[in-house]
Amino acid sequence: MAKGRELNANTESVDDYLKAIFYLGGGEKRRVGSKELSERLNVAPASVTNMMQKLASAKPSFVDYERHHGVCLSLKGKRRALEIVRHHRLIETFLYEVLNYPIEELHDEAERLEHFISEHFEERIAAKLGNPQLDPHGHCIPALDGTMPATHRVSCSCQ
Repeated sequence: MAKGRELNANTESVDDYLKAIFYLGGGEKRRVGSKELSERLNVAPASVTNMMQKLASAKPSFVDYERHHGVCLSLKGKRRALEIVRHHRLIETFLYEVLNYPIEELHDEAERLEHFISEHFEERIAAKLGNPQLDPHGHCIPALDGTMPATHRVSCSCQ
C-alpha cells in the first residue's frame, strides 16, 4: 500500500474478503490460502495477494498474513466478519419471516443488503424478529457482541 494512503475499511470488497476468510477458516485461527480465497471470491490470485497486503497493513490490522503461508483473521477482522455475518443472517431471517421471500432467494438478496444496513437498523430487525439465534437455513446468528449461541456447531447447520 502506498505511503499515506489508508485502507477504506467500510467497503463491500473488504467485507467480502473478511467474510470469506471467516467461512474458510471455520471462524478459527486456521490459515486460509490465497487459492482458496481466489476460488471462493472468483477473483484472480494477484487480487487476493494485493488485498491481503492491504488488510494486513491496516492499523490495527484486519488479518495476520504471511506470503506462502496464508491468512487468518485478527481480532479486529473477526469482529468485522462476524458483524457482516450477523447482518446477512438477520436480513435473510427478516426477508423470510416478514416479507415471505422464498428460501432460494434469501442468500442473494442478503448479499446485496448486508453491507449497507446501519447498526440501528440491525437492532430494529433483531428486535422485530425476537432476537433469533438461527436463520432460515439453520445457521447460527452471531449475537451483537460477536459471540455465537450455545447451539453453535451442536445443533445448527453452520459450516
